[in-house]
Amino acid sequence: MENIEVSFEQDGEKKIGKRGRKIFWGIVIIFAAIALLANKLGYLGEIGFWSIVISIVLAAILIDGIIKRSFGEMMFSLAFLVIVNDKLLGLEAITPWPVLLAACALTIGLNMLFPRFRKHHHILINGKKPKAVSTETLEGNIIFYANTFGSTVKYISGEVSEVNIENSFGSMEAYFSDAVLKNGTAKVNVDSSFGSVELHVPSDWKVIMNVDTSFGAAEETGHCNPNGENTLYVEGEISFGGLDISYI
Repeated sequence: MENIEVSFEQDGEKKIGKRGRKIFWGIVIIFAAIALLANKLGYLGEIGFWSIVISIVLAAILIDGIIKRSFGEMMFSLAFLVIVNDKLLGLEAITPWPVLLAACALTIGLNMLFPRFRKHHHILINGKKPKAVSTETLEGNIIFYANTFGSTVKYISGEVSEVNIENSFGSMEAYFSDAVLKNGTAKVNVDSSFGSVELHVPSDWKVIMNVDTSFGAAEETGHCNPNGENTLYVEGEISFGGLDISYI
């Protein structure tokens, strides 16, 4: 039997990460405010205010994609940067559809060439990180789901301690109706960008959600049982998309 070593970020590291993201987006907003004042004072010349603000936001998304090692965020933010500034860059001939199709092709190609480039949670199997695939169960308790440019539905059954979901430019649904939480608790890690994730959870469970969103939303449909015997912890990041927890 394989030895499974599971290590998660410490609370302090998580707090630092969240604080860093707030600082990052705070700086972006400050630059947008500076652009507004510069535009009103006539310092921007013929360059439009909204072009600069959108470019600042897209540049921030590009940096965020590099930090998160997300090819989709990198390629598409770069593509939209080109589209917004095509006249300035003299690249009107390739906007908008050619550059968007190129971004799509590059995202698919890079994800195929470098499937393990993306950061994953710190889970080690015999000292090695497992390769994330569409569906894989390790020791029957830890599950990995991945989806890119598509729509998929997953049905979780049997005993589970952790579910890892990666979704990019697509939609994913996961049903926990037949799942049994190991020792009454389990963790769901969601990393979704430019897509949607929906978790269908029994209403008699207690759900604790701690999800960071960037130009996205994390919502709950219905109500869970705050005193439920089973507790599901939902964590992760949502960028340009949505997470919905639906109680059934």
